[in-house]
Amino acid sequence: MSAAWDIVIVGGGLSGLALAAELSQPVFTKLRILVLEARTDYVRDRTWSYWRSESQPAHAYAHLERARWNRWRVGQGDRLATQQHSTTHYCTLDADAFYQEALRKVRACQHIELRLGAPVKAVVDGVTPTVRTSSLEAISASWICDARPPAPKHGASLVQQFAGWEVRTQQDVFDVNTVDLMRFETCEQGLHFFYVLPYSARGALIESTWVSAANVKPDYEAELQHYTQQILGKQNFEITYREKGVLPLQSVPRKLGQRVLPIGSNAGTLRPSTGYAFIDTLQHTQQLTKSLLQSLEQNPNGDALQNWQPPQFARPAIDLWMDRVFLDVLQNDWSRAPEFFLQMFEHVDTANLLAFLTGNATLAQRMAVARVLPKSPFLSAAMRQFFKP
Repeated sequence: MSAAWDIVIVGGGLSGLALAAELSQPVFTKLRILVLEARTDYVRDRTWSYWRSESQPAHAYAHLERARWNRWRVGQGDRLATQQHSTTHYCTLDADAFYQEALRKVRACQHIELRLGAPVKAVVDGVTPTVRTSSLEAISASWICDARPPAPKHGASLVQQFAGWEVRTQQDVFDVNTVDLMRFETCEQGLHFFYVLPYSARGALIESTWVSAANVKPDYEAELQHYTQQILGKQNFEITYREKGVLPLQSVPRKLGQRVLPIGSNAGTLRPSTGYAFIDTLQHTQQLTKSLLQSLEQNPNGDALQNWQPPQFARPAIDLWMDRVFLDVLQNDWSRAPEFFLQMFEHVDTANLLAFLTGNATLAQRMAVARVLPKSPFLSAAMRQFFKP
């Protein structure tokens, strides 16, 4: 029995829509591609941020960046650690700008169908994998790309959860040259910090962020109200946009099935120690389409999908191990977590720290980060991870 579709993409968020946009290129017009997305409309629902170096090629959506900065800082109370770099920018991109650009590419071609309001109930792997929708429809495909994020396994599973307000003021308040990456609040339940993206002197996105067990339920409204009043004093402000999300910080991505391919955070593109995923997600979609194009060129007689060997997203094993150790240390005593970040930003050279945070570090750069951290808790965590089944 032939499959109804060549490729079904389950989930039309960042990874699913980015992959569909890549597959909208004319070289893929002979493929039948279906995207299933639960939402009924695309609106701004989140903000993606990342570091981008001028020495590297710009990604396909770089022209949509809302803002970029060359200076950033972390702090707790009056203690601040500021870093800057002349050729590396901290960039931010609103989700709706990405959605509209990717949708424009997808809707301009005839070989891709996007179905909104189509939640998926189950994905069944096999020689001819099948997607079962909530309406009990069974859709077969040669390949299924599954972008659904992994759900926390239990209440103790580690997540990054956040809520944010974009605010507008009547007077100049914000330092437009500097991003507040993390302003820490000491807490026993998790790592809690505030994050401020200053779009202008009178406008910024302010987020309350937690890295904690999934069963921790922050009072975001109270936290944001209190912190915003700290920044603004008695000045009035208007909330022009709100966002909220939960990111599972899994350290082990799903493995490639027989004909089911995990993409996005399902594949491990979200780095557990930082919560960043945007650049790695785009790079993985490019790797997938490049390998598919090679298979099409090498199998002109119609066997390209059968012979396709899609690359699984792979983060360096040493980074995964260091992330597990770091998160182990944080969970063992959340109250000490701010100190570890401050030590890194105060004592590690900016170039070395950026290489580490973006996953491009050499062994020497990784060791430069490790040297500034206290030995006892990290050695104990390393031993726990070594003997962990």
